[in-house]
Amino acid sequence: MGAPSLPIRDPQAQDRAVACLRLGELIIVVTDTIYGIAALPGLDGVIERLYRARGRTQEPALPFLFAGIEEMDGLVRVTPAAHHLAHKLWPGQMTLILPPAAELPPDYRTQPIAVRVPNHTPLLALLERAGGRLLMTGAIRSGYPPAITAAEAAEFFRDDVALILDGGTAPYGVPSTIVDCTQDPPAIVRHGAVPDDKIRKILARGPTAPHGVR
Repeated sequence: MGAPSLPIRDPQAQDRAVACLRLGELIIVVTDTIYGIAALPGLDGVIERLYRARGRTQEPALPFLFAGIEEMDGLVRVTPAAHHLAHKLWPGQMTLILPPAAELPPDYRTQPIAVRVPNHTPLLALLERAGGRLLMTGAIRSGYPPAITAAEAAEFFRDDVALILDGGTAPYGVPSTIVDCTQDPPAIVRHGAVPDDKIRKILARGPTAPHGVR
């Protein structure tokens, strides 16, 4: 039968989602870009379960969504260019790849970390209830387009999760733009909801004034 689907704007549904997350279970949730699969960081085995649901052993960067920019503290090492982009484009549809902070547990330091503050009020409320940050990867099955409705996400992942938070069609319907800030100058490594030109202009006017991004 699979996971039940509840409206994300229902506070009781959000309470149930947080309870599932605290038990180490996965949930599907709408974001401003596409639907995602979420887990609560810091619990044993959740990174492996998240990757297993997506059918891959490891993401290129460990993905987080935040309730606010301050949640980056202690998780990543923020470069000047990343700080500038975050203050210009968050909350929004841009993901930054950054080096992990030295004080993180070893499980979180094995790869770069991808971070984003979404522009989606119900999801931000869920993030606040869950402690400010969630591990979140896109509800994408290899060979298929990203899920932009709860029904599409459920078709492939209902048996892998405990709950689905339905918010209708995801507003943007395409994944976030990813900017790799582990290198200098930063590089756009996935084209997405934020136009490349907009990111290039912000970087060109920023504190590091890089010569260009690719």
